[in-house]
Amino acid sequence: MFQVLFVLSGLSLALAQDPSSSWLAYASYTDPKHRPITALNTSWIVPDDPAISFGSNAPGWWFGVQTANGDGALIQPILAYGYTGAHYSIFNGVFDWTDESWHTSKEVYTVSPGDKIVSSVTFRPKDNSYDMYIMSTQTGKSITTNYKIQSKQKAAESQAFFVLEHQPLTCKAYPANGQCTFEDIYVEVDNEPVKDIEWFADSYKPACKSVANILDSKTIKFTWDPNVKDTGTTRNSAKWGEAAQGPISPDHGSDSKFANPFDMMTALSKFRERVRGLPRIKLQ
Repeated sequence: MFQVLFVLSGLSLALAQDPSSSWLAYASYTDPKHRPITALNTSWIVPDDPAISFGSNAPGWWFGVQTANGDGALIQPILAYGYTGAHYSIFNGVFDWTDESWHTSKEVYTVSPGDKIVSSVTFRPKDNSYDMYIMSTQTGKSITTNYKIQSKQKAAESQAFFVLEHQPLTCKAYPANGQCTFEDIYVEVDNEPVKDIEWFADSYKPACKSVANILDSKTIKFTWDPNVKDTGTTRNSAKWGEAAQGPISPDHGSDSKFANPFDMMTALSKFRERVRGLPRIKLQ
């Protein structure tokens, strides 16, 4: 999740929090006592390829944990299309509102439509950190990434999110089958399983008629219409910080070659980051 409110007059920037304006639809659960989520597990199937391979703005299907107010570390294993080219990728990411820094795993693996993704987020109380794990069952490749909560963050990660993110330029750039379902959802709070969760669903910025459908406490289905002519919303988000050029790295200069015209959004993202002074960090 990478949100910037960009004001052209004076190039002023404002702070924000989750949910972000880059989200199309999402489902959330917050522990009533704001206790930490200690485990969050799920699996989902990589959707079909889109009808066209450009203009998607690197959409993502991801889940993760965040504070109740949405102003801490957003810890998120991610499946995205167009992150490193015209294909799907899995990686781990954190956008930390504490200091507005964007972090990604060093590893990024390509996955294919029909592949089953298995993933989890697990709390490590000894050092107040979270392990992110994401795996392709088709290739057997997995990524495990740890992120330590910053000392400035006092609130617990008590909110769980399931999200469809990044508005496309055209709905045909979204997967042609029009759906992606998170299954086998399992949640622990303070190391105790949470049964019969009542998820809150919202079509936040519903481009392409996107909807988060709560099928039951363990199943959340995102749907969209790839045949809609107008996306139905104004696209105002960057894509994963520097999605089209891969994970954030100091050597991605502003003179990078673009694979297609829509990758110019990446350059805008870089400019926003430099104005804002965001750290560019790879997770260890």
